[in-house]
Amino acid sequence: MEQKFTNFIDFNGKSILFARINGKYWISIKSVCEALNVNYNRQFQNIQGDPILGPAFANQQIQVPNDQARNMACLPEYLVYGWIFSIKSNSPELIEYKKECYDVLFNHFHGVITRKAEMYSELAKAKKKLSELEATLNNMPEYAEFTETRMRYARLWKNIKDTSDMQDMFLGEDM
Repeated sequence: MEQKFTNFIDFNGKSILFARINGKYWISIKSVCEALNVNYNRQFQNIQGDPILGPAFANQQIQVPNDQARNMACLPEYLVYGWIFSIKSNSPELIEYKKECYDVLFNHFHGVITRKAEMYSELAKAKKKLSELEATLNNMPEYAEFTETRMRYARLWKNIKDTSDMQDMFLGEDM
């Protein structure tokens, strides 16, 4: 079992601890609560009662700075940020974290909406250009010949495939 112990991040003068176990990061709930200045016991109970966080919760061995490794209540990293965002407290540290979360969420979803609107605009321009080119090409005798040749090519490939499928079917029956 691969296990590496280290500090996660220093926040508000406190170390948020984590352990990397089998490629998965486990974050100490207590160290997060201390850094955000929220009640650990209340958060521990809330996590245990949560239908998503409760089943994911686990005790993991984490190296405490200047001390031996200790078992600590942890959540996998992918759930920690949403859990913190769901905490209800007037802690200034938590309020600052939540402000940052709102900014991150807005920038992500606004960016998605903006990119999608830009893509629709480009799609409309491309469709218009295709219509213009097709109108120009339709007036050229070479385009009609090109279209007819492309259709004949497709029919030939279909006939070859159909013939091969029939041949395979007959050969399979003789065996």
